[in-house]
Amino acid sequence: MDIDKLGFFIEEDIFLIPEDAQEILLADKFKDVAGDISEKNPATTTGSIAENPEAQPDNETVSPPSLVYDGDFEKGLLVIHQDDPLGEELKEFLLKILRAVSYSLKDIALISASQVAELPPEAVQQLNPHKILVFGRLSHPMIQLKEVNYEVTSDGEIEYLFADSLPVIYEEQNLKKQLWKSLQAFFNINK
Repeated sequence: MDIDKLGFFIEEDIFLIPEDAQEILLADKFKDVAGDISEKNPATTTGSIAENPEAQPDNETVSPPSLVYDGDFEKGLLVIHQDDPLGEELKEFLLKILRAVSYSLKDIALISASQVAELPPEAVQQLNPHKILVFGRLSHPMIQLKEVNYEVTSDGEIEYLFADSLPVIYEEQNLKKQLWKSLQAFFNINK
């Protein structure tokens, strides 16, 4: 806001120190140059934003949405399930699976695939999981990492394990065995 506009709000006298006057004149010159630069290259608008906070775009003031999950996420394991809501019987089955690999609800972040699909990929990255276990279908860019169910894959520092949905695994003894073998590799368990 310049001094003339500031005069509309402040009724008392305003005193300008000579050093400040030079800085204001210099800032006005840079404002004109920054405006020319930002018209040529919209990515470099930091000069005009710093001088005029009202010109800040909404996407910079609003942080991306974060994941809402069950659990305390102490060990960095993100578990995504297709079934929404997850019934008590299936949730107990999942917790039994996790106990077999020395994990509990306090160690994981449990979330439905439908919620993950509604969020941008950055929301999962912000959570910074070490491992991601996906049960069932998922409409999210991370599904591109899936080659075959029950095989451990990795992308950078994050390891992924994709499996069938929990109700299918719950009903099929062979899938339970296949999941157990995959989980042993996923969590480095030698039993």
